[in-house]
Amino acid sequence: MDLPRIYPITPETDTSEKLLTAISRSASNNVSVFQYRRKTLDESKVKEELDLLETITAEFNISVIINSYHQSNLISRFSGLHLTGIDLKDSTKRPVEKNKFFGISCHDYEDIKKAEILDADYIFLSPVNKTSSHQNQKPMGWKKFSALTKETKLPVYALGGLGKEDLLKAEENGAYGIAGISRFWSY
Repeated sequence: MDLPRIYPITPETDTSEKLLTAISRSASNNVSVFQYRRKTLDESKVKEELDLLETITAEFNISVIINSYHQSNLISRFSGLHLTGIDLKDSTKRPVEKNKFFGISCHDYEDIKKAEILDADYIFLSPVNKTSSHQNQKPMGWKKFSALTKETKLPVYALGGLGKEDLLKAEENGAYGIAGISRFWSY
């Protein structure tokens, strides 16, 4: 399984049509993986959207990672699972097979060590900068981010207030790549 350097996460507020258009356009920009995280949609709308996504992503050979916020029975249809920080606290073993992507949202040293125990394939480490989606979380900044990346051999994605143009800065601070929501989709 190849991990991308740029890892988009679906925006919460886009319509299904806008999201599907963005995914189609992203295929031409070599997007090979993205995380599906639509916490503001009701369960029936999520199922409907994922049914549509399954066809489009298969056509463009794009892997879809399902955020653990969504039903676990959906995960078997897609390429992997990404645990939220909350779900990480309750996890005791890797919840998906080794042939699927498995990522975890981490915020500190303890989260990173638990991700290693759970045999994660990668982690998100956040927030690096202030973000509109997590306004109450204090950003760690590049210095702390860099120190934490040295504590693991797992591929680390920088997340939080970043854009695609921050990839080099992230790599200079120990990141494998960058992940993001609002500035990661080409419309």
